[in-house]
Amino acid sequence: MKNRRSGDARASLWGILPIIKPTGLTSHDVVVKIRRILDVQKVGHTGTLDPLASGLLVLCVGGATRFAGYLTSQDKTYRARIMLGAATATDDAEGNVVFHFEGDLGKLVTEKRLRQAIKALSGSTKQVPPAYSSKKIGGVPAYRLARRGEKAELAPVPVRIDLVRVLKVELPELEVEFSCSAGTYLRAFARDLGTKLGCGGYLSSLVRTACGDFTLKDARPLEEFSAAGPKEIKRKFLLPVETALSWMPAVVLDTSGLERIYHGQAIDLAEGGFALEEGQSFAQGKHEVRLHAEKGNFLGIGVLDVLGVNAVCLHPKRLMPEAFPFK
Repeated sequence: MKNRRSGDARASLWGILPIIKPTGLTSHDVVVKIRRILDVQKVGHTGTLDPLASGLLVLCVGGATRFAGYLTSQDKTYRARIMLGAATATDDAEGNVVFHFEGDLGKLVTEKRLRQAIKALSGSTKQVPPAYSSKKIGGVPAYRLARRGEKAELAPVPVRIDLVRVLKVELPELEVEFSCSAGTYLRAFARDLGTKLGCGGYLSSLVRTACGDFTLKDARPLEEFSAAGPKEIKRKFLLPVETALSWMPAVVLDTSGLERIYHGQAIDLAEGGFALEEGQSFAQGKHEVRLHAEKGNFLGIGVLDVLGVNAVCLHPKRLMPEAFPFK
């Protein structure tokens, strides 16, 4: 009986856990620690932070891992320090210096040249990932090839850098705030900025301050979770899954709609079973929506197929069976 109650408690643990990752740990290290603390295997992060980096790491726990992809793809915000006047093998402070600028940085890095270089690297662009990255070449991570001394020819990838705001210039270091798409390497930005300026550059520190709608204000330091037990974490820190999907419109299912969606069936709006929130309207096409019970609890994600004014059909897409009122 004790084991079953313990299993029931673990099964009821699902949600979003924003954590402040310290430097020195990989993102996977944090996941392993939280798995051990909660005694739950289903824990995943929503965007890697290198060991050198700190800041916001959003974890999905239990059934929430089914929706991790929605957070992984969201935009991120960072505060970074970039060191000019040198380049490293890893494009950050952990790598060996492979180039050192011998000239006068003050004369080279003027406000105008810095502004021009940043503008050239901003917006929708293509970026070559760092040689020491998890990008794969022929199925092998690039960092493994680099560690063996093999040259990793990485193809440029499309990224989007919306904001680059210089907060402080104290040469040889810059303090910068970034807002960018998922998959953007700020190590690569620092490297490319140094190349454009002609003096070399690398990332000396990085703090993630936001992921989608989550910010550092929503997160707690990792050590607080280590000191708390599963019950306290659930009560004080674990956020509802739908907080990660607040941007997505919602649909409310009644009792008949719950059963049909639970069993994988589509529902026609004309037949009843679900209702749109007041004031909602959808253009023709397919739209992802949050699914909620009449009591408000989150059930998963569906696809609303709008064929016309009176032709609307709801299909289940990704559900949390444990959240449905069925056994």
